[in-house]
Amino acid sequence: MRKFSALAALVLPLLIVACSSSSSAKPPAPPAATAEVTPVAFTTTQLRIKAPQGARDIEVEVASTAAQSERGLGYRDALAADAGMIFDLHTTHRAEFWMKGMRFALDMVWIGEDKRVVSITPNIPPQPGVPDAQLRRYSPDVPVRYVLELNANAAARLGIAPGTQLAFALP
Repeated sequence: MRKFSALAALVLPLLIVACSSSSSAKPPAPPAATAEVTPVAFTTTQLRIKAPQGARDIEVEVASTAAQSERGLGYRDALAADAGMIFDLHTTHRAEFWMKGMRFALDMVWIGEDKRVVSITPNIPPQPGVPDAQLRRYSPDVPVRYVLELNANAAARLGIAPGTQLAFALP
């Protein structure tokens, strides 16, 4: 009797599972797709532009962690007129940026270790609907330590050009 009870204890759960997963059972529904993007928090700092027409301060968000750098300004509908985002690359190297999730055009300001502008890539358009692998990549001609993203055409309006000295402190 003990052998039968032990055998029944092993077989009975298998029979229950087999019966409950018959071909008439519907597979579980896949999770609902969500258009929500996980929030990423940014700190802000003042960035001083020392242009020939005078100094000017703007508030910029700071992207210094991997999560912040990956998100950047993506998935936003707009950026205030005199605002931007500064990326701290932590080392001087040939950076490569793309417009993943961007909904508006940008100027990319490439900045050296000394916080002097080395070049600008103006008016970069968003690429909605383009797969990540096909998004255009943007790089400066020389290694940089920082990248400043502004609304398209803001660099010229703010007096930012190659050679412009910037001043900012990062947290």
